[in-house]
Amino acid sequence: MCSPPQIAKYATLRHAAERRPMRRSFPRDLSSLELLFEFTGDFAGSNGLAEPDVFAMNLAVEELFTNMIKYGGGDDLVSVDLEVRDGALVIELVHAGARQFNPTAAPVPDRKRSLEDREPGGLGLQLVRSVMDDFAYENKNGVARITVTKRLSPRGGV
Repeated sequence: MCSPPQIAKYATLRHAAERRPMRRSFPRDLSSLELLFEFTGDFAGSNGLAEPDVFAMNLAVEELFTNMIKYGGGDDLVSVDLEVRDGALVIELVHAGARQFNPTAAPVPDRKRSLEDREPGGLGLQLVRSVMDDFAYENKNGVARITVTKRLSPRGGV
């Protein structure tokens, strides 16, 4: 018979072993947002993510996906990969045929200036930067790949 600490250790290892990356492609259209949030909700539930991590994931995915819709061009599908790896949430959005635009190099909006004096745009990317720990972009052979990473909260997905 196992002791309570052994049972807890087994349950933790079993839960970790059951985690699987999830990947799904979505039409590059605003009507896909509902399905996209169902997908992120399923992932959050199956990985036991804490509420702050779910909020950050949904904010980042929505902002990056809508930017691909508005500005990306290219193929009609965007692939979204979600994974918990080494205590971090890793989100990757992949879009073939997208226009070259590096969101990680976009200037940080000057929040001291009035809205009338600012150039439109950039606030959503700033929100992504504020809730995620890493933000990377690459475009190889016409395939844009945006990867954002967030260290998980102590009870989220660990």
